[in-house]
Amino acid sequence: MNPYPLTLLYIEDDEDIQAIYLDGIQTLIKTIHCAKDGEEGYQRYLETKPDIILLDINMPKLDGLSLAKKIREIDKEVKMIITTSHAQQDKLLQAIELYLVKYILKPIDPQILKDALLKAVSEIEEHRSQLKNRIFLLDAEVLWNTKEEQLTKNNVEIKLTKNERRLLSLLSSDKSRVFSFFEIFDHLSYDDFDKEYDANQIRALVKLIRKKIPKESIINVYGEGYRFNPLK
Repeated sequence: MNPYPLTLLYIEDDEDIQAIYLDGIQTLIKTIHCAKDGEEGYQRYLETKPDIILLDINMPKLDGLSLAKKIREIDKEVKMIITTSHAQQDKLLQAIELYLVKYILKPIDPQILKDALLKAVSEIEEHRSQLKNRIFLLDAEVLWNTKEEQLTKNNVEIKLTKNERRLLSLLSSDKSRVFSFFEIFDHLSYDDFDKEYDANQIRALVKLIRKKIPKESIINVYGEGYRFNPLK
């Protein structure tokens, strides 16, 4: 079986343990990135935007739960699997709130790890399949095709800038969610690490794209961010 064309970030401070499981992981996941502590792990996450994160709870500089919470603040979709040497009740309760794929006790059973990775892959594939061929009606004339990332009016394409297309793609990925200003900024600038966060740039972008779509298709939720609001 060929590895799934996904990306995984493996954060583990014990390099010997990391090395033991890498071979097995590489048979399932095509691209693997590694980090040895929480701070490095967060930087690698920002650089690579993985589909799956496998991380240990007890790490130097930034522990696994704190790192997972930090990532969850800006990314609700990435699949997380946490490993730990101790079944501590308080940490388990905190982990539950992070929407994990699996909470695995060490020493890691290779089959349990494999099953957790396959579950993550299945959830990713299901989510992606739901997005395929999804067409949103913004009004009687304007359509947004998420698969083609194409906006049309009466079957004529409306030209979008790169950031306008990225914004519509993000908002339409989950029309029930309110995306924060920082989530939107992070999605727009994932290939520009030097860009500084500026909420006014996002407001200006929304103002521009509202000239191309019905204004009510993007709702401003005061103090939170923006939500996609198609007719259907």
